[in-house]
Amino acid sequence: MRYVPSVRTLSSLMTGVLFVSFVAYFVHVQQKKEYAVMCLAENLYHEARGELRVHQYLIGIIVIARVTDPSPEWPKTICGAVAQERQFSWVLDHRLATKRNERKKWEEAQFVARDLIENAWRAYLLPRGWQCVRWYKRTDGKGVSKAGQTFFDTRLFPVGQFGRHTAYRSKRGCSSPLPTT
Repeated sequence: MRYVPSVRTLSSLMTGVLFVSFVAYFVHVQQKKEYAVMCLAENLYHEARGELRVHQYLIGIIVIARVTDPSPEWPKTICGAVAQERQFSWVLDHRLATKRNERKKWEEAQFVARDLIENAWRAYLLPRGWQCVRWYKRTDGKGVSKAGQTFFDTRLFPVGQFGRHTAYRSKRGCSSPLPTT
């Protein structure tokens, strides 16, 4: 005699499969989110650890602005934007740095990154007039190559300063302006 599972058994089995699938999906999404937090925190730590928190938020928002810009010029993930070639002087060979000598500043960078990923565009916006900002550099030019400086001088327009950085937009504007205050 052949065993034929009951409707109740099949229902329980399907419920279990759906539950396991949901948990696996949730864990996957959380892992991707945590990876994005770590990439953004690395960038904030290296680019702005000596800045006021409000300036760290601006740097993080500019990175997120690149990701949300539909232009093919920008990667579609935070880690992709951070590791993008010739964008940040501390990134070499698409490897994120792991040396962190200043624990408190690293923890602050993680806090800001997590907060931005959870609340960007809802709680934090770019300043008025910065809707097309996608670049920034230190006002003293440190970390910018000669070719990089030429790029800033010929193709970009300074929009404003914050802390030790200047924000830039393309001289031709942008096709997808982002929300501002």
